Amino acid sequence: MDNNFYTQLQKIISNQSEEIIKYWLEYFDDDDEKDDAYRYYDDFLGFFEECLLVQLDINSDEREAMLLFLTKLQETIGMENFYQFKNSVYSCYLKFPILKIMEKESLFTLENVSVITTFFENLTSALIMQEYDKNTKFKIQSSEELAQREAPMSELWDEVFMVSIVGTLDSDRVLKIIDKVLDFLEQKESSYVIIDIGAIFDINSEVTNQILKLNNAVHFMGATPMLTGITKNIAKSLTHLDISLGDIKTFSSTRTALKAILDKNS
Repeated sequence: MDNNFYTQLQKIISNQSEEIIKYWLEYFDDDDEKDDAYRYYDDFLGFFEECLLVQLDINSDEREAMLLFLTKLQETIGMENFYQFKNSVYSCYLKFPILKIMEKESLFTLENVSVITTFFENLTSALIMQEYDKNTKFKIQSSEELAQREAPMSELWDEVFMVSIVGTLDSDRVLKIIDKVLDFLEQKESSYVIIDIGAIFDINSEVTNQILKLNNAVHFMGATPMLTGITKNIAKSLTHLDISLGDIKTFSSTRTALKAILDKNS
């Protein structure tokens, strides 16, 4: 990754913060909401600039400071507003004004977009896991709400979108996720669907069967499914249990999946 990208984007955000915030305010109709949204996003950009100075390192103190800020923010605006913002997750939407200014400033490349998206997906997953850990009864008491939170979807690129799965995966839940994905595919033409399973709690034969169902559903809609988040532990579990994922294309990370798409289309 070209280090100049981080420096360029940091300078653009510093010099054009008002324009970026203006993009963010387009998501709000009420004037009172806009006042609060302006303040929150202005604070967020300050934390994001600090993260850019360390090249969006997910192990950095700057990233931890950003996570703490977002944790306080979800408490301020309320859990429901945070996790059902525009039918997605608030932290997923934070990147869109940044992507918009990147497009304006000719920084909107697949590699750059993948870096930004990976960073925000990591933050969102961390927030979800953090909230889950706070309340061990959360899954039982509000399983339907959790299912919505654990499968945020975002469009990464033209005809490329991603669904992240966190937690457990059973037959009831996978049907809801399949419906959600198919509805998205009906509304927007997509050639690739990246399915991130890096935050699934446990991999076994039942979970594998559910992943295969999701893969088949995407395939039947004419899109190419790509499975990411295959960690060392997940690979070990699949090998130990002698479980096959069939012909599903698998990748270790979202970035490698996006690179494969770029290489194929270049």
